[in-house]
Amino acid sequence: MAPLDWIILAAYCLTVVGIGLYFKARASRGLEEYFIAGRNLPWWVIGFADVAGYTGGGQGFIMVFFLSGFAGLWLMAWVSWVIWMPLVAILWARWWRRLGVVTTGEFIERRYAGRRALIYRNVYAFYACFVWGLTSLAYGAAWMAATTAPVLGWTPVQVLLVFGGFTIAYTLLSGLFAVAYNDVLQFVILMVGNFFLATLLIGKAGGIEHVWSSVAAIRGDHFLQPLPSGDVLAPATLVALVVQGLFFAGSPYAGEGWTAQRYMAARNELHAILGQMLNGILALVVRLIPFLLIGVAAAALYRPADVAVPASLWGHLVREHAPSGLFGLLLVSSLAGYMAAVASIGNWAASYLMNDVYRRSLRPKATTREFISMSRVLSGVLLIAAFVCGALIDPKQLDKWVLFINSSLIVFSLPLAWLKWFWWRLNSAGDMVGVLGAFPAGYIVWFGSDAVFPSGLRFWVQNTTGWNMTGLVPAFSNLDRFPFWMGFGVLFVLGWIAILTATYLTRPEPIERLREFYLTARPIGWWGPVKRTLSPAEIAATQHDLRNDSGACVSGIAFYFSLTVALFAFIGGRYAVGGVAAAAGVATGIVFAKAALKGAGRIRDGAPGLAHEPASCASESPTQM
Repeated sequence: MAPLDWIILAAYCLTVVGIGLYFKARASRGLEEYFIAGRNLPWWVIGFADVAGYTGGGQGFIMVFFLSGFAGLWLMAWVSWVIWMPLVAILWARWWRRLGVVTTGEFIERRYAGRRALIYRNVYAFYACFVWGLTSLAYGAAWMAATTAPVLGWTPVQVLLVFGGFTIAYTLLSGLFAVAYNDVLQFVILMVGNFFLATLLIGKAGGIEHVWSSVAAIRGDHFLQPLPSGDVLAPATLVALVVQGLFFAGSPYAGEGWTAQRYMAARNELHAILGQMLNGILALVVRLIPFLLIGVAAAALYRPADVAVPASLWGHLVREHAPSGLFGLLLVSSLAGYMAAVASIGNWAASYLMNDVYRRSLRPKATTREFISMSRVLSGVLLIAAFVCGALIDPKQLDKWVLFINSSLIVFSLPLAWLKWFWWRLNSAGDMVGVLGAFPAGYIVWFGSDAVFPSGLRFWVQNTTGWNMTGLVPAFSNLDRFPFWMGFGVLFVLGWIAILTATYLTRPEPIERLREFYLTARPIGWWGPVKRTLSPAEIAATQHDLRNDSGACVSGIAFYFSLTVALFAFIGGRYAVGGVAAAAGVATGIVFAKAALKGAGRIRDGAPGLAHEPASCASESPTQM
């Protein structure tokens, strides 16, 4: 690296820590300030913070596109995301903001009653933190090491020690304030740096027209097909992805993950909705532009056989082609993306241990100073553990981890996304089975039983009992052998069976608790026994916006789908398809915006007969804030 590159890197690290210092005093006022920014995030910060948390360094998009073209991106997430994102913006963002909670773990004691709910809330907190949170953190840390180490010439451990340290520093200083506002800066840096790289690579490949012709000759016309089709997207797989999208809005990696933390931190419901609408545009379209251009150029410059470790493709391109100055900016952009993702997930995961275990069960009457100190300790320990785990992930396995993190890890629990909001009968037992079964079921089905049972154990069992355990459950991540829908279908059906069985074998929740939850969140669905206890005015208040919201969701799906097709078409040189899709995007976008703002207008004016927004669970301990 040249001196200019080191200066750029040093300036970036000092800036992110400086932002953490700037918000330190505000974040130290209480747990709501530390973990949900005092419920004062504006919509534009929510949008940028969310997309930064999803994106990482963006190299995963380049890898997937380089291996499979646009079909790989549709399979990775885009079929599901164009569906769940408008659902979250119109429905889930409102419901969570109305509950007035700090973490999604608090939902358990709002929705379910009794000692079982309290125990489950503690169990859920540990599970969410160490299974969902730590797994995602390790995945992000592994990508940071795999892409940055080759660029710097460092070992992965050195990368994680140095830049993991800076990430920990600003996260611990001021929690979500530092995370969210640094996310805005980091996302801008990520886009600018990679756009310059894309422009440089396309020029080296002979210009965009030559790139398109080279890619078509090397990979075939199907590689740049903008619509979701191809061998990896058979009709059954598309159906599975659509179903996943419909349920994904309530999953821990979408509407109930760090996304939920953002709209729980919104100034009000209006900011929560607008923030998620902006997030959809940024996540589905804007963030992909530079990475797709890089991917197209790379597909013209290299054949798949030329790239031994696809996860390191971006680093190879930077080393080979980036001059001094741009080299430093690109290094910073990569670090910015991963530091944003890791900080977002780390702050979210630590909030469960702090809010749902330490404050709720262990030290409910502790002082604010103690709460903030412990928040920093827990956040630091969790992030350190994540960087250690990330160093253990084989970079050659990251292509499998992409789909595992984005899909397979939570398919088992997807039915809960609807059941706990739409169906009164679901109880804490059914919820618990669906959540706790997600990781073991997803890991075994995706990576196979051989990844769980070591070869020595399998050899001993076979010699002792004659039972051959090898290949007992195949690895459904082998998409050449098993289409995506097979692994998805196994997990989804098992989830439904397990959740419904546990629910019907145990008693329903008390009607009083269900009624209180229903009037506070005002969800849709099958709440017959609860509705029979309500007055006509209360029923009207909970149903008056259902038709508008349903139309907004449908138009939102059409809007995001059209934008995505338009982007893929223009990047791939299919101007006619891109023009039609763009026109459809404008038309459906106008309908979507009008419907969403109409609902937002009712929020602003206040609908008749609605229950007041509850205070947060901070009221459980008067000494906390």
